[in-house]
Amino acid sequence: MIAYHFLQKGFADRNGKRLLGLAITGTLMGLLVGCGGDGQIPGAQDPEDTAALFAGTPMFFIQKPVPEESTRITDPTAFTGNAKLIMKDRAEAGAREETLSDRAFSGNYDVRDLDVSFDGDLLLFAMRAPQLEDVEDDEQPTWNLWEYDITTNQLYRLISSDITAEKGHDITPRYVNESNDIVFASTRQDKSQSILRDEGKPGYSALDEDRDQPALNLHLLTRNSSTIRQISFNMSHDLYPAVMNDGKIVYSRWDNFSQDNLSLYRMYPDGTQNELLYGHHSHATGPAQSNLQFIRPYVLPDGTLSALARPMEAIALGGDFISIDVENYIDNEQPTARTNGSGPAQQSLTISAVDVSSELSPGGRYSAFFPLNDATARALVSWEQCRVASGELILSCSEEDLATAEATAAASAYGIWMLDLDDQTQVPVVPAKDNLIITDIVLAASRNLPFPYSWNESLQAAVDAGKIDDLLVSELVEPATELGIIHIHNVYDINGTPDENYSDWANPSLSDAADRPGRFLRIVKGVPEPDNDTKQVANGSFGRANTQRMKEILGYAPIEPDGSVKVMVPANVPLMVSITDADGQRISPRHQNWIWLRPGEVMECKGCHERNDETPHGRYDAQADSSNANVNQPLGSSYPGATATIVAPFVGATMAEARADADTSIMTLNPNLIYQDVWTNSNVEAPDPDLQLRYEDMPIFDLWSAAEQPANSNCSPLWNGRCRIIINYEDHIQPLWELVRDATSVDPGFEAATQHDNGTTTCVRCHSITDELGQSQIPPGQLELTSELDGSNGIQIRSYVELFFNDVEKVLEGTTVVDCTMEVPRLDDDGSPVFDENGIQLFDTVTCPATIEASMSSAGASDSTFFDVFNPVDGSHRNYLSPAELRLISEWLDIGGQYYNSHFDAPDN
Repeated sequence: MIAYHFLQKGFADRNGKRLLGLAITGTLMGLLVGCGGDGQIPGAQDPEDTAALFAGTPMFFIQKPVPEESTRITDPTAFTGNAKLIMKDRAEAGAREETLSDRAFSGNYDVRDLDVSFDGDLLLFAMRAPQLEDVEDDEQPTWNLWEYDITTNQLYRLISSDITAEKGHDITPRYVNESNDIVFASTRQDKSQSILRDEGKPGYSALDEDRDQPALNLHLLTRNSSTIRQISFNMSHDLYPAVMNDGKIVYSRWDNFSQDNLSLYRMYPDGTQNELLYGHHSHATGPAQSNLQFIRPYVLPDGTLSALARPMEAIALGGDFISIDVENYIDNEQPTARTNGSGPAQQSLTISAVDVSSELSPGGRYSAFFPLNDATARALVSWEQCRVASGELILSCSEEDLATAEATAAASAYGIWMLDLDDQTQVPVVPAKDNLIITDIVLAASRNLPFPYSWNESLQAAVDAGKIDDLLVSELVEPATELGIIHIHNVYDINGTPDENYSDWANPSLSDAADRPGRFLRIVKGVPEPDNDTKQVANGSFGRANTQRMKEILGYAPIEPDGSVKVMVPANVPLMVSITDADGQRISPRHQNWIWLRPGEVMECKGCHERNDETPHGRYDAQADSSNANVNQPLGSSYPGATATIVAPFVGATMAEARADADTSIMTLNPNLIYQDVWTNSNVEAPDPDLQLRYEDMPIFDLWSAAEQPANSNCSPLWNGRCRIIINYEDHIQPLWELVRDATSVDPGFEAATQHDNGTTTCVRCHSITDELGQSQIPPGQLELTSELDGSNGIQIRSYVELFFNDVEKVLEGTTVVDCTMEVPRLDDDGSPVFDENGIQLFDTVTCPATIEASMSSAGASDSTFFDVFNPVDGSHRNYLSPAELRLISEWLDIGGQYYNSHFDAPDN
């Protein structure tokens, strides 16, 4: 019943004309007496009418000062201070109250994030001790988890050990089940730190991708064992978890790499099956398409999902509480592939005309929302009305005020109200006070438990479906192994539609491997950002595109003819995937969202998508059915046009699943691009030729020590989950330009163009401003590949700058190579020519425009003209570099062309 009211009543009168506000001259007291405005109070009932509903049910709320400056949602561990956790005997204006948090601290402490156990006996929150004077930020007290036992009147910190409690900031806690296990956001990152140490790096709490503060990831505290497990592995914040009725965790995730927005994701309590739930393309849904963020998700009594929608940055902190139809929509106007409708999926749960984009919101703002769970459409809310300052008076907003740019918003003042969506009324419960905000409200009342979920339940589901066997699961979850499995049904399915040539590609008798554009899946890992105490990287170390940050390649897996691929990947690390062609160049859009797998997990992906496409993606149940050609493949049957030696292990198995069932080792990543045709029926035609692009095939490989090679010792001869391929420009790309090559081993055109007495040459020898005799020259293609320092950062060398940045044409002046200059007329402030005292027009010598375009792009190899001259058919530099060398350059560009891809290889600032 309550859901009906919330969804049907909550969006009434949203045309912005109706102003539900209070005319007041100061603080809200009792029934709120004021002057100015129309005196309209939303609701005429006596506040005492609410008392009988909550006899013996205490109410808790957090009150703190409104920040003097705007705050970002992405700064959640900031210390506001002067906060109070207040307990009232019941939700009534005159009920006895106590500042509960004063039992723990005196002075200037902070409190946030209230939750109540499912039986209503325990109160959970985060609290931070008073700040210490003359102490650095990293030595200040951290946010800790606290609990209040309502039945025994006991207040205590959940983690008793000071050492354990202070390992990181712990915030946004929520009860998960009847055992009172707790999911919370924390910067402690224990598992991530352990993996860093396994990689030979210091263990540190990684910073978010803005490098502002340690990233918050979700953790699970199990009460019966007192263990804490890290269950999310985003590169920026995961926070505000809530438990849905099906037992899954919904939370707000900061997709900082792709769009600097917070969308809603969900996963099981063990961290498996993490996926986008809602909102990736729904942020421009505020008034006048203003930007909204979705935070503080909450499950309404009937299971409907709600959230606070507010700007990323705001002074007043509040916003509007909305319901979201996540069952039928993945975005506000985008239904799932299994439902119909045009939206909107979002509807307001309040009765005021909230405009979060304006300093003066007609209907004020809300900062807390707690439904009563009593079969009515009522909720306790924290609300501030729209008020303007007029001299010494404070008045409720009028239409004239809202239309006047000079109108000044009065100080924020939040109170607690009883919101009734049936009657469209609000009744005051706790009076508002200027410059104070109430951030959280809860009642100590019982509520229904979510569906019980056992640890690794999704893994057992994969076993039951035949996706994986018990023996392999036991190997994948071993602490020394810790792998998951990614299975993509069809890489040629883009945005739900397969390529028009797909049916031919999927049949080995109708196409050769060379006909298929997608040949390999590349797995890329994000590199956690160290804090400045651990490593302060010098400017310029990240390269041309600073936003790409540093990345490591973990390996490659072949794509089968039907577009499927099934591969084991390291668990508990942030990953991206790319599809490459036979040369190792990415042909798919750059994956812009971090994924991760838990040990033993099988992640299913039906297809791929364009970065900004709004069709359902990222959420498995929102997508259309798999377009794989073998979706109905019978059990035990061979595949159309393929050899009879490989058969489907279960109904609908993709070719990748069939290969993996016959030989699990085929799922092992490879540092090299290796393809062998196993699908062609050799009784009918010859198999396609093997394809190999190996680091060992580069001429320079034998000159490197084991430590200098891009791939570490965990990549070969046997790959394991600690394989890391790290490509640094000075260590791995510049040496290609300086390698001495035998001119007789390359294309004849090479020898004719650059004949040398010793029959050898280097790329640098030609691409330099001096020839082999030391004479000045214009380098071919206006490109220098020398290793002198270039630029103002003192890090990047000449060749990198020349390859990545547009340049001025070089000219020869006498015996010196200089940048081109030109004479331009000098103009006065009016744009008229300037003459000297003799009437001669004056000219200034300026550098010519940068007309030499960069040949490399951090957008990837396919966006770089660099490879044009190496075209094996008609390229002017065909065969100058080997296919293995071009593969190394391609994959490095595809991950961003960073100058360094290891913070600890880069110089200090």
